[in-house]
Amino acid sequence: MTIQYLNKPFPPPPFDGLIENMYYFRELYEGNHANIFDISDLQKDLIHAKKELKKVPYYSRNRARLKIKQLESSTRYVVVNFASVIAELPADLINRSLGNISADTENDNQLLKFVQNVVKTSKINQNIWSAIVQHQVDGGVAYRIRRDVKGTWFEWKPADLYFEHEDDLGADIVWIEERNKNKYLRVERQRLEENQLQIQQLVFSFDGDSVSDELDINEYATQYGLVIPENMVLSGVNELMCGYVPNDETLLVPRGRSALRNIDKLQEEINWTITRDSIVFEKHGKPKLAIPSRLWDTVAGKNQTYYGQRFVRNTDLEVVSYDEKNGAVPMYITWDAQTSQSFEHVKRLVEYMMAISKTSPQAVGIKDGTGKSAIALLYLWIQSVIKADAIKDKFDTAIKEAVRKCIILENALGNTNFAVADPVIEWADMLPKAESEKNEEEIKKYSEKTQSLETTVRALHPDWSEGAILAEVEKIMEERVIDSYNPTFSQPPKTSVRFGSEDDDE
Repeated sequence: MTIQYLNKPFPPPPFDGLIENMYYFRELYEGNHANIFDISDLQKDLIHAKKELKKVPYYSRNRARLKIKQLESSTRYVVVNFASVIAELPADLINRSLGNISADTENDNQLLKFVQNVVKTSKINQNIWSAIVQHQVDGGVAYRIRRDVKGTWFEWKPADLYFEHEDDLGADIVWIEERNKNKYLRVERQRLEENQLQIQQLVFSFDGDSVSDELDINEYATQYGLVIPENMVLSGVNELMCGYVPNDETLLVPRGRSALRNIDKLQEEINWTITRDSIVFEKHGKPKLAIPSRLWDTVAGKNQTYYGQRFVRNTDLEVVSYDEKNGAVPMYITWDAQTSQSFEHVKRLVEYMMAISKTSPQAVGIKDGTGKSAIALLYLWIQSVIKADAIKDKFDTAIKEAVRKCIILENALGNTNFAVADPVIEWADMLPKAESEKNEEEIKKYSEKTQSLETTVRALHPDWSEGAILAEVEKIMEERVIDSYNPTFSQPPKTSVRFGSEDDDE
């Protein structure tokens, strides 16, 4: 049930079609729209003019080059890439909300330190943004657990480097290496067999775009001076040391779908609308110099004498004479274009893109959301927040799985006996709040006894150290004790005390 690479084109089916779609959406995200949209109509005249330039006599090439320059200015393809906003906005929201990650224990200091090292070495906070963006563009993202001189950690991998096996009992992490003009396919294969995990390192050579031969991994490492992990068998391990996080998966597309699907044609129409406006402005928007016909004839006649053709250049009119009798002088003609309808069309197209991709219009400045309170801002951005929250839940699960698998791998190879459990991940609000509004909410929670004093101080001062937070809590508690003292002393009630009996007094 493993994937066969020998004597087959790479990537192998059924991943070839999926990866082709990934490359398409990557070009769309990066703004390389000229590579995926047809702009041949703009370039036909330019290509023809460049071919004709070679046939033009040398003395006339200046005019031909001027024509090519004019064509280049009018064949520009303007890209206003709104597709990048759709992929990056969830990453921005989730990135700012990711907080502390720690082991779910208060007693095992070794496990706390180990999880802390996993988080630090894996650079979770630094890499979460890029992982989410790739997840949105490709339709999924993978991760792999590693153990080397840096310790035990995990890394994110693009979806086109992760091939799951058909029986769901294994997966291949693949990548291409180029060495000395030779191309090689590296494979890390993980399989679950009889209550054990087998991790195998493979290498193949290429013949063109097809995989040709399997090579000995040790000879390959020796030839290029590489350090390659040895094959391993981990007894008692029943989980793969890798995983995959799909985006918007369905029963028919379990590997997930790109967040940029269905918006490419709208993006193309936006580009074309703005491009047409740009061409019009290029041709007519610049002021043009109008000169009397007699002056044009005079300058063109001189150029006829010198160059054999009648033409007028801008430099020919830097210093000119005018007709004193008729008062004919050069003048500039400007063009006032009305393009408001074109801009409204672009605005509508962008709104369609935002609606299809579940992105709030405020994200791209279509509608104003400034000057609002945090609650009002939440409702304005509700589409994007709901979408980002669903993505956050997937990455919350993925990060917990990855850290837990790091614990499993450390127990298997590091002679440790850590308790295998998911870590605790703290998530903050996705949208920023005004400092005063945030303080009021935290104080209200404490006043209503829904959260502790320590939690309140920590929320009000997120940049403080643990020592400073505990010191502040102690100071507040001391002041509360002092304020609770009652300075008014109440006298006890009066009573009569008698000793002995009346007979004794007598």
